[in-house]
Amino acid sequence: MALFSFGKKKQAEGFEFAINDTYAVKDSGSAVVTGTLRQGRFVPGTTAVCLDRDKNPLFRCRIQGIEQGTQIVKIASADAQGDYGAHYGVKLGGVSRRHIPEDGFLVSDTPDLLEALQEKAEQEPGPADAPNSLGSAFGGEKENSHVLVVDPSKFHRGMPKEENEGNAGPLGREREDELTHLLEGDAVDKEKLEPLTIQETIFLLCCLQQANRETKEAHYQEKGQVIYETILEKLNNAPALYVTIDEGSTLPLITGDTVDVYSTRELAEKAAAFYSQQYRHLFVKELPNGKTDLPGRIHLFYWLYYLGMERILVDNGSYQLLINRKDLMPQAENKAKMSQVPVINPRLRFAMADYLEEARWHVSYPEREENLKQKKNKMDALLLRSHFLVPMKYEGGTLKRGENQINLSGDKAMKFPRVENNLGQYFIPVFTDWPEFRRGYRKEDWAAMVLDMNALVRIADKDGMVVNPLTENLILNQAEISVLKDKLALAASLRTKKK
Repeated sequence: MALFSFGKKKQAEGFEFAINDTYAVKDSGSAVVTGTLRQGRFVPGTTAVCLDRDKNPLFRCRIQGIEQGTQIVKIASADAQGDYGAHYGVKLGGVSRRHIPEDGFLVSDTPDLLEALQEKAEQEPGPADAPNSLGSAFGGEKENSHVLVVDPSKFHRGMPKEENEGNAGPLGREREDELTHLLEGDAVDKEKLEPLTIQETIFLLCCLQQANRETKEAHYQEKGQVIYETILEKLNNAPALYVTIDEGSTLPLITGDTVDVYSTRELAEKAAAFYSQQYRHLFVKELPNGKTDLPGRIHLFYWLYYLGMERILVDNGSYQLLINRKDLMPQAENKAKMSQVPVINPRLRFAMADYLEEARWHVSYPEREENLKQKKNKMDALLLRSHFLVPMKYEGGTLKRGENQINLSGDKAMKFPRVENNLGQYFIPVFTDWPEFRRGYRKEDWAAMVLDMNALVRIADKDGMVVNPLTENLILNQAEISVLKDKLALAASLRTKKK
């Protein structure tokens, strides 16, 4: 079974890790290397290229975990201080100890190295259990959608039975052997794919990809496209899907730049148990198709659009598939913009969730403060550029539908609600989009004003504000608002100078 990925965010700075020693991880299809990080930094989930002592590329792999001494850490940095400095133990998924060279290196997977690996694979195909580079795309507009084959040694198509006995994957050797027969011939029969589970269909795509690496499968693209589109249909029509919710943000857990979606409760619960080892507090949320308890009872993939979560890893920890949300529900953006007052902030919501999951994660590691600072700066920059929905009652008559001007003369006034926290402090609630607005306020009772941060900091100057109080619950108190005011003033000053 493939190991879990912690994060997949590419590092802006290249890294070089010098390997001193290697260890096998019993019964896991993984290995641990120890050594020194000479430059750069990386996090769990980063992909790397392994080089030999002469710095020739050998294979691509994924960093599954980082240890320093007896502590699990979230980031490795060449600038690390303390007792161990830049010395780390690094767990590599889908790699046997015997494939790792003595005095080798792990480095960033640059385009030049990946091209060299591709040429090497075409000219010198390795044994079936050798590590391989990760996936490829199917379809013209789906260039970013690819299969993650984290542990290729588990795919045993064509292996003699006696050699395969101990290599059964998550579906069991007998079932996997049955499924591989569907790949025979010049085309895949889509009708025969219909009764398969999502896991079984993803396995077929992984198996096809692995076979193509070894023998250059005929009709590879055509077969892959049929299987891929079948998986998309199964995901959109699944009776229920499952996500792991981070208690810190009450939103799907973000790892790097992706979120996990699971086809079965069992896989989701295994994931939650695994992440708990990293001190993540998660719970599994079941989302029935068409009967969700999400705002507006919208579909999971429509919700992920609002959250700015565009990259989805399906069934992380088993046969798994990395896809773009747009492939699943491409019409979500158009549907959201059909509202008479289209207010959506997907990029902001992603940045909020990313920051809050980090800020409310009770761990300590050397780069934590810097990571928090970067995530908060990104969130603040988006807050300054966003528009929000603010509940409002107009005490001066009835507003007509679509009316965007009101008269505040005489006894006419606007009334804004306030929410109270458990410390007796009051905040004006503001919302990033209509689904969030309607979680707390009925459109029959409350109108909504669309305001930018310039207007909000004036309205909420005394009370403060809270963004999406029933979900992210991002509190901006008077101190935070003062900081935002300064940033707005600086931005205005820079614009003036440019003119």
